[in-house]
Amino acid sequence: MTHRKPRYHLFGLILVFLIPVPAAAQNSVTIIDADILQTSIIDGQTVTRFLDNVILSIDNRTMYADSVYQFAAQNRIQAYNIQIETENEIIWADTLYHNTFTDYSELRGRVVVESDNNRLFSQAMDVSMPRDITFFLSPVRFEDDRGALVAESGLYYQQADSAIFRGNVQLADSTQYLEADSLFMNRSTDLYELFGRVYAQDFEDNVTFKGDYLYADSSGYRLLTGNDAWLLDISESEADTTHLLAKKIELMENDSVSTMDAFENVRIWSNEFSAVGDTANYDNSAERFVLRSNPVLWQKNIQLTGPVIEVEMEDDDIRFLSSHPRPIAVQEDSLTRRLHQMTGDTLHAHFEDGSVERIIVFNNSEIIFHIKDENEEPDGLIELIANGSSTLFFRDGEFDFFKAEENPDGSWLPEDPANVDRKLSNFRWDPGLKPYRPMLQLPRLPQIPDEPLFEFPPRYERYLSEAEDED
Repeated sequence: MTHRKPRYHLFGLILVFLIPVPAAAQNSVTIIDADILQTSIIDGQTVTRFLDNVILSIDNRTMYADSVYQFAAQNRIQAYNIQIETENEIIWADTLYHNTFTDYSELRGRVVVESDNNRLFSQAMDVSMPRDITFFLSPVRFEDDRGALVAESGLYYQQADSAIFRGNVQLADSTQYLEADSLFMNRSTDLYELFGRVYAQDFEDNVTFKGDYLYADSSGYRLLTGNDAWLLDISESEADTTHLLAKKIELMENDSVSTMDAFENVRIWSNEFSAVGDTANYDNSAERFVLRSNPVLWQKNIQLTGPVIEVEMEDDDIRFLSSHPRPIAVQEDSLTRRLHQMTGDTLHAHFEDGSVERIIVFNNSEIIFHIKDENEEPDGLIELIANGSSTLFFRDGEFDFFKAEENPDGSWLPEDPANVDRKLSNFRWDPGLKPYRPMLQLPRLPQIPDEPLFEFPPRYERYLSEAEDED
């Protein structure tokens, strides 16, 4: 199992849009041009109409529109087919409604906001300047050169530099894909939280997550939770696949630390081994993980059970494992299906090329191993105890012979049905607990379409055409 840092940079989407809002003061609005200027009474209200090729300057912003209607008594301005140019963005919309008293703007129809780095598309966007909040009331799409973020609605709070997106949130670029029911992000602290039906893929590191909640911050800390929070890790060679399931998975990745911890109903499945337990701790730099709270580990036809199991990996294979206190290892003979058993105060197992090479049980060792005759048929068993250590040697992963030290004492029991099921006092054999290979989890939502949310407004089409001609 090789853990590498998942990325959640969200490709620097800029959410600060300076939506132009005319101030109430008369001298803050400058009429640069309009083909027609009319004043009339409509429903008892004085309405000033600027028609055809309207250009206004509002607080260092320039607005172009087909028409602008000013309702002075209601402190309201309506503008149609607009283009607004600011220092950092250009904004297009079919309609702008602005309250000059509350500084509240509503952009409707085909809304486009473009800056040097990204573009925004929506059909309903409100801006409250006093509260520094932008509301996205209909599906919204952000784009930059690397990817896109889409959601059904959202809001951006400029003062806190925070955004919330809700409803089928998706984010995709060349390195990652994320989806969730909602997303909270704070750019200044580099903090991201995804809620509900979370799915995340890191294409560069071949890591996939699925759960109910995902948290990430600038320290390199990641938290994934859910009834069956799921992490899939594919090795760099793509020869080994590891599935990790738990109620809580924590990852820490920075310049000095690379760890992963899993808690509650932990299940691990890989091409080389599988395990269950209540807690798992993995140190990527040392390629070492620890299972706690009476875990069980299976490697081929061997089951190891103990209060604590420590595993050292090398090239995605188990190289060495140890367990204490008083663990028990059981191996099912591949021919006779009899169960070899070994226990002691501490157990060490050494592996070579993915197969067990020898197992050493230290202090107060006990062994039961079943014998075969020259025809590979069952031929009784040997029971052995020793004050010191006992070593069992394996050939091609199968038990071969043993060596015992310090006052060994044993006996041979002939082949007899009464002896077949003899067990050590702490015997455990639980093939029913062994995890199956989990089903591969796939995204819930369809791929983010390349097509825009709507046909572009005329002024934006003209802007794109002129930009293309300049290139």
